[in-house]
Amino acid sequence: MNAIYKFFGMILSFFSDITGGYYLFGLFLFALLVKLILLPFGIKQQKTSIKQAKMRPKEMAIRKKYKGRTDKVTQQKMQEEVMELYQKEGYNPMAGCLPLLIQMPVIIILYNVIINPLKHICGWTAEQITTIATHLGLLENNIKALASRDISLIEFLTPDRYASINEALTAAGLETVNFADIPTFKMGLFDLSAMPAFWNLLLIVPVLTFVFQFLASKIQRKFTYQPGVSPEQAEQTKKTMMVMDIMLPAMTTLIAFRVPAAIGIYWMFNNILGVIQTIILQKAMPLPTCTEEDIKAAERELAGKAPKNVKASANRAPIRSLHSIDFTDEEVEADLGEYVSVYDKEAKEEKPQADGKPASESKKKLFGKPEMKDDE
Repeated sequence: MNAIYKFFGMILSFFSDITGGYYLFGLFLFALLVKLILLPFGIKQQKTSIKQAKMRPKEMAIRKKYKGRTDKVTQQKMQEEVMELYQKEGYNPMAGCLPLLIQMPVIIILYNVIINPLKHICGWTAEQITTIATHLGLLENNIKALASRDISLIEFLTPDRYASINEALTAAGLETVNFADIPTFKMGLFDLSAMPAFWNLLLIVPVLTFVFQFLASKIQRKFTYQPGVSPEQAEQTKKTMMVMDIMLPAMTTLIAFRVPAAIGIYWMFNNILGVIQTIILQKAMPLPTCTEEDIKAAERELAGKAPKNVKASANRAPIRSLHSIDFTDEEVEADLGEYVSVYDKEAKEEKPQADGKPASESKKKLFGKPEMKDDE
């Protein structure tokens, strides 16, 4: 693990160097690089959401089929049909969790690098860090945070103490350190290595951390797929989301008061870049919308009925209206048979009139008096 920490530490150190040694700018480039590395997982997540959205009409049709029936047997039957739909469409509900699970180790590594810049960026050993903390009297004051995050030590490394610190390291048989390797954590009136408090200007960091995480959760939910649920479950889900929208940012804000300001700023960068990634993916690969007509079509398919607006078969005879007037003479005679008027037959044998047209074309009598036979 130390080799991995060192690798990421070298990257963060490089970004700090090319931005004038400022840790804040290096931290932003570092967060951007991480987002680019994890972008394939974001694309995979978006594709999974698209597949979910395409299945939503059928899933909603299944849930509507069992609407109002809350007994355990019916609910179990509904879940079985939904899972059969997933299996038929080749969708794995756990596929969306895989990218998140893969990202977790990476996030833990990054967090460890960020909170331990002296070890992973400057290359100081644990013995050197402990000796410096002991020399400054910090361990005697029971600051246990130094054991897990050496960023808390940076605010005490002032230029007037450089000489005495190196003397203490030499006395302990350790190599001296180069304080020029430490990135610049100060940005104007802000010292990113210090912890926020209600009485200093760094109070703005936890406040902005809350605001950005709250807005990020709202925006990302708007642009990502939300699975269909029953009206009762939808109301409960809405209440749960409202609580989570407040609780998670509140917990992050509480933690931001107990860690150096650089950690809170990294969370802000991560939330901002996450929102930008979500919007870009939504524009590039938009989620299909589910209309009421789509749900009705899925219901007809579920019931085994033919869909509406089916085109007539090419081999099927045309359907004629009772009020149709476009029959041909041959069709009429075939249908009327012996009831064809004698006058109509005579009209066919008539000679042309003065205008050159037979009288039958001027006027036809389809229903004349039937022909009488002699024996009747």
